[in-house]
Amino acid sequence: MALDIKPREQCAWDAAALGEVMLRLDPGDGRIRTARTFQVWEGGGEYNVARGLRRCFGLRTTVVTAIVDNEVGRLLEDLMLQGGVDLSHVNWVPFDGIGRAARVDPDSTEKFLRFIIDEVIRHHVRVGAG
Repeated sequence: MALDIKPREQCAWDAAALGEVMLRLDPGDGRIRTARTFQVWEGGGEYNVARGLRRCFGLRTTVVTAIVDNEVGRLLEDLMLQGGVDLSHVNWVPFDGIGRAARVDPDSTEKFLRFIIDEVIRHHVRVGAG
């Protein structure tokens, strides 16, 4: 079966990335546990490819993802715009206080928060007992 691929001139994009885009907090040369400042980078497997194709080869790329409409989401938007990737296919979702509407795994945020809360409680119990 032959593929009927449109010529480039008839396509809006050379590549489209589908997937999540995250923020990376980089402490530089320091350690996470003692860092007081971080550099912030955007990234995510599929997005990284689209950004690389745009920046290195000048291809027309877009990303299809959901981003929470709050200050952190707008920071992510700014970083992505600097990468040159088109954002016209971003689904902006209202902030619900935890980010349920913008994530892939429906339980991931709750699991992470539960882990953090449990660790804080464990630490306080240990310190209080010592």
